Amino acid sequence: MSEVFHRLRLLAGAVIGLALAGTGCNVLQVPYFLFAMEDPKHEPEIQKIASKNKKEERKVVILTYHRLDLRPEFINSDRELTHYLERSLRQLFETNKEKVTIVPARKVEDYKMSHPDWHESELASIGEYFKADWVIYLEMNHLGLYEPGSGGTLYRGKADMTISLVDVKKPEDSPPPQAFTCSYPRESRMQLTTTDKSPAEFRQMFMEYLGKRVSWKFTSHPTRDDFYAD
Repeated sequence: MSEVFHRLRLLAGAVIGLALAGTGCNVLQVPYFLFAMEDPKHEPEIQKIASKNKKEERKVVILTYHRLDLRPEFINSDRELTHYLERSLRQLFETNKEKVTIVPARKVEDYKMSHPDWHESELASIGEYFKADWVIYLEMNHLGLYEPGSGGTLYRGKADMTISLVDVKKPEDSPPPQAFTCSYPRESRMQLTTTDKSPAEFRQMFMEYLGKRVSWKFTSHPTRDDFYAD
């Protein structure tokens, strides 16, 4: 946020300077300049998957795998997370004017069904099958919905995952897998009870949040989103 305030201070100083110089600057125009400023952004937390060449298109396939010990309330959570991650990535790619194509989730699910041992294969080989440049692989180790010790009366989404990004053409140059944990809502003082939302409603909110957070690993996002992610 210090960068934002610094830029605002410089802009305010410039406007005041123009006014003092007798340029006839209308202070009512200040909000226009403030809103016209480009939003500051955070860089991707793992690696940018879009090409540096704005005209060059990249293709990515998303693979999500969950262990068999996930609780019953998270059945099909892999598909749900893929859906929200894909949606968030598409929005950010459009905002950032990045040319990245995402392999449709339906095609990925068809591949998984016809290759039941797919998660034991080399990720780069799966990427080659889809003619992709990148593979995003999410291994879900643990998911939870409730605050520990609350007797199932308070919601607190918990996720423990391993995130991998594989360069299909040069797997050896891929960044190392990254452990990822998060809680939702992030602030412990923010509490939702089972009377506020049904388990299905809270699960959807949690999975949508997860998808948004994971998307920040691969493309930049506005710093203001940090404050509205919850």
